[in-house]
Amino acid sequence: MFYVELLLGIFFFFFWTAQILFVKKHMDWSYTVIDSNEEDEEEGVTIIHPIKDLDFEFEKNLRSTFEQNYRGPIQHVFSFQDENDPAIPVVRKIIEEYYKDLDAAITVNPLIEGLNGKSSNMVHGMKLAKYQTLVFVDSDIRVQPDFIVKMVRPLREHRVGMTTCGQVNIGGKDFWTRFFTFLQNSETDFLWAFFTKLNLNMGATGAAFAMKKDLLEKVGGLERFGSSLLEDFHLGETLYKMGYKLVLGPFVECHVNVLPMEKSLNYAKRIGIGIKTHILTELPVFILMLSWYWIFLMIGILTKNKGVILLSLIFVFFRVIQALLMRKVTKNEIKIVDFVMGPLFDLFGSFYLLYALSNPYVEWRGIRYKVSAGGYIQKIEVSEKKSS
Repeated sequence: MFYVELLLGIFFFFFWTAQILFVKKHMDWSYTVIDSNEEDEEEGVTIIHPIKDLDFEFEKNLRSTFEQNYRGPIQHVFSFQDENDPAIPVVRKIIEEYYKDLDAAITVNPLIEGLNGKSSNMVHGMKLAKYQTLVFVDSDIRVQPDFIVKMVRPLREHRVGMTTCGQVNIGGKDFWTRFFTFLQNSETDFLWAFFTKLNLNMGATGAAFAMKKDLLEKVGGLERFGSSLLEDFHLGETLYKMGYKLVLGPFVECHVNVLPMEKSLNYAKRIGIGIKTHILTELPVFILMLSWYWIFLMIGILTKNKGVILLSLIFVFFRVIQALLMRKVTKNEIKIVDFVMGPLFDLFGSFYLLYALSNPYVEWRGIRYKVSAGGYIQKIEVSEKKSS
């Protein structure tokens, strides 16, 4: 048992190290601004902003998408579900005061039956798109000045189907906000982005992605995937199966202040329902990745094997160090709570993946969804309590 744990521990030590090195290198690339040039001048880009409510530091996020060095024409489409959405006057104010020459349109439409809220907004936004090159950007993210350049250029290669971005969460002081940022960074940047860079089929993430309009229509449009809360994953998976490449774009920032506990729980549910699709393959792998050293510690205690117990505690220590480095490379300040975040997250993740399998409800941005395996929507309820 001791040597089995030792071999597994050596593997994960190198795996954890590789994750840190990858994210550090990709962060460096993401923040190294490259210039736009004449090759971009003839290619117009439509940026579609699906928006619901005011996110933290919404104005800063919005301005970052306006202040781009891209030399080609840019159109912005802001898509809402409610004419009384508090973000609408903010968008209008910023454009009228600072960006009067901006090519921009605002559209407000009801939720399309059967689609999740974000997909419905994106479908409506596409109807106003002038250009073949589409970039979808969530309202809670902030980008660098060369964001469009790095998103658009890979699409010029024939077999590239999408440029997709990992979202780096920054900020928060209380436990649940810190837990959420660690949860999402772990899942998105240190797992999904890492595996995507290795050309493994992990689908896509929807915080920011770029595609050609004709290819999106060829695969059935966003309507085909919007019946799931994991529309980005299914869209990316479809492109992989069709033989297209997914290129990892720059990391984008999501700044947060205070988030409720429910935000973490509902995000974990979304991950869990995705794994429901491959319960016999992916679920055991994910649980093993998270809890292997805790399992050995429990076995060591039950069998009174001091060597296994000591080795398990050593790997707990390594996980603590790795979790602190994860905070560091994602531009987060290290707080006291971060010293327990790694091992605690692994325990939570293991149990919550199992729990989410039996709980079919997920609430996201004020809408309560009843979902089946793969995140497919069975029922939609508008919740009185808004999830920020």
